[in-house]
Amino acid sequence: MKSKHSLFFIVAFFILGTGVIYSQGDSCSSIQPFCAESSLLVFQNSNAGSGDNPFAESGPDYNCLLTQPYPAWFYLKIGDSGDVDFTISQTENADGTGRTLDVDFITWGPFSEQDEICSNTSLSNQNLIACSYSDSPTESFSINNAVQGEIYVVLITNFDEGPGYISLQQTNTDTGGSTDCTIVGSSLGPDQKVCGESQVILDATNPSASQYTWFLFDETSETYEVINNETGPTLTVEETGNYRVTIRSELLDDEASDDILVEFFDIPVANEPQSVTGCDTGEGVVFDLTRAEPGLIGDNSGAFSSNYYLTEEDFQNNNPITAPENFNGDVQTVFGTIISELSGCESLPQEVNLTIADIPEIDWSEETVLCIDFDANIVAPVSIGVDLGNDYVYEWSLPNDPDNDGEQNPVLILDEYPAQNTITLTIQNTNTGCINTYSTNIKFYSPPGEVLLEVTGRDIGGEGYQITATTAGAIGDEATYEYRLNNGPWQLEPTFFGVPGGTHRVTAREINGCGTATSEPIRLIGYPRFFTPNNDGYNDTWNVINDADVSISKVFIFDRYGKLLKQLDPASGGWDGTYNNRVLPADDYWFLVEYRDSDSEGVQQFKGNFTLKR
Repeated sequence: MKSKHSLFFIVAFFILGTGVIYSQGDSCSSIQPFCAESSLLVFQNSNAGSGDNPFAESGPDYNCLLTQPYPAWFYLKIGDSGDVDFTISQTENADGTGRTLDVDFITWGPFSEQDEICSNTSLSNQNLIACSYSDSPTESFSINNAVQGEIYVVLITNFDEGPGYISLQQTNTDTGGSTDCTIVGSSLGPDQKVCGESQVILDATNPSASQYTWFLFDETSETYEVINNETGPTLTVEETGNYRVTIRSELLDDEASDDILVEFFDIPVANEPQSVTGCDTGEGVVFDLTRAEPGLIGDNSGAFSSNYYLTEEDFQNNNPITAPENFNGDVQTVFGTIISELSGCESLPQEVNLTIADIPEIDWSEETVLCIDFDANIVAPVSIGVDLGNDYVYEWSLPNDPDNDGEQNPVLILDEYPAQNTITLTIQNTNTGCINTYSTNIKFYSPPGEVLLEVTGRDIGGEGYQITATTAGAIGDEATYEYRLNNGPWQLEPTFFGVPGGTHRVTAREINGCGTATSEPIRLIGYPRFFTPNNDGYNDTWNVINDADVSISKVFIFDRYGKLLKQLDPASGGWDGTYNNRVLPADDYWFLVEYRDSDSEGVQQFKGNFTLKR
């Protein structure tokens, strides 16, 4: 609760824009305020004939001022931020006429209202702003980039030591920053909430004050009542209440009041919490330290928050962990406190033990397959997910609460097209808080519409036939198929090598079980690629290979010129390489087979060639 009195310590020297003061602070303990609300501050100097302090006190670092005769101490407070420029001059007469007198100065800052501005630490070279020891009667200095609320100390000295007047003026009152004519403003500071202490001292000390009066607000009369026998600059307070101080400055002929609410609170007591479990992601352990908060608060009444510290020393230094909900540290304990939202008081720290748990793990596939038919209907529903028990909650990226109990089920049933092609599941262990997220891509596959075959090669006893299968007519995503010849083993390669003569089929199936298709049967006539009629008992004759599925009626053999050499009975011993009992030379020969297909009952022809070797 603050007084809005705006005339606290305003310098009273406003006469047609020029003020004259016949007193000055000749020591820092009696320092006087200055502001530029008037265009010029003029005061009678201290000199060899009238001054009480011919030298400034020892202790401060006066930097360039080798001597500090007849000092005048001032302080100023920044009102509006910006640059502020000042001019100091000393003349024989108050209106600036007469003999000019050598004047010097030094400026320190910036300080805050809580700083002891007259201490040797404050008036040090480290805080030096400007200094001049020249023989000029006019000096100037600037405070660049001054910030609202900052306080600066100015010491002006009369090097001439003769009687005269010193003027101090801000020269850029229309541009840049400004000085604050309230100077000190609120002397008691903000309202105080006192934690675990039996008393607090209110300090309204001001160098310009000549009288202090203290008050306590009476709730019954709803007025501030004077506290008897309290007339000093400080007041020791031991009970909660609204206090007021009124300060009177005879020097400035001004008076102002300031109010403050002081409240005393007990320090809250934190309880011993349960341990906090961190989640081992495989890339480090992460702890949500805020899970300890309910245990720390325990049965304390009221609203509380919590802080967490790596060490008790960090607690003493007010250095809490900045992101306790995502703490990644290789420690076994931290320290937790509770803070009352009513008082702001913080408890002493309690040890919080840290343990490690694994994140939820389930069997999961990065791809989920839905089988569809050729009308794009889903053939059978598919289940995703695993029920881990009552200690887990599940969150799907699709709605999954068929029993309307307000919680999503652990297993998602896909029996229709989902609204998205990527589905995610987040699982949390309610005991440890550990979370794991899974994602799967939805794929739609159909069986092949048909299987087509291409046949190359014709030899037997050599490499055999080669059959290559291709699929067509599938819908959905591009599927992967595997193949088998007749009832043989499945393979991903669609080509079969060394296939013997006979009737053959190739079946293709989608590898995820979404259906199969089988080719039309094909007939391959088996025959030797060559024969050697040398009576050694091996390959001495040539004939086609009988096939139970076909009925071969005629076999004709030709030379390279198309001359018919032999008509064979496929049931006979074969051709011996002669024509009219004449041995034919080694060469390539051609044949034509006529057969009846057992399925179609039609007569088919098959042509090929072979080699006679001698």
